[in-house]
Amino acid sequence: YVAVGNEPFLTSYNNSFLNITLPALQNIQNAINEAGLGDTVKATVPLNADVYESPKENSVPSAGIFRPDINGLMTQMVAFLNKNGAPFTVNIYPFLSLYGNDDFPFNFAFFDGVDNPINDNGIIYTNVFDANFDTLVAALNSVGFGNTPILVGEVGWPTEGDKNANTGNALRFYNGLLSRLAANKGTP
Repeated sequence: YVAVGNEPFLTSYNNSFLNITLPALQNIQNAINEAGLGDTVKATVPLNADVYESPKENSVPSAGIFRPDINGLMTQMVAFLNKNGAPFTVNIYPFLSLYGNDDFPFNFAFFDGVDNPINDNGIIYTNVFDANFDTLVAALNSVGFGNTPILVGEVGWPTEGDKNANTGNALRFYNGLLSRLAANKGTP
């Protein structure tokens, strides 16, 4: 894969990359295609999980939508990715759910947490990673591209810089993540 930028639509960037990311993606994939490599090399844009959300009035994964301010752009981007057989690349950091948010249920950030599960019409989520991933699945469905492959580009846990960033929490997170991956099972 060829990554075009990294998390260009973060709200903290104040729309700096809104008008240039999709054209850059198109130019790069078109160049790859013209070079005869389009069947094996795909361009994608690693996006932060803040490009999608569940509405506050229905905050469950199945209600996932793209952020209203970029919904049109995301629809165009996903259509282009889909047309070229490229995955939607997302960076999911459960740590960020805890960062600066003392109200977030601590154990929900880990794969062994069962506190405060989310019940989404009978589907039970016991960790934020799965809930976040399925929110993206719903957002893709909401714009008509539910079959788009999803690639998790980045995932991790820091060990310094915040009260929750330490080796114990990182070990707990990575042990859970690796067990989750080894089980080779999907989200609920």
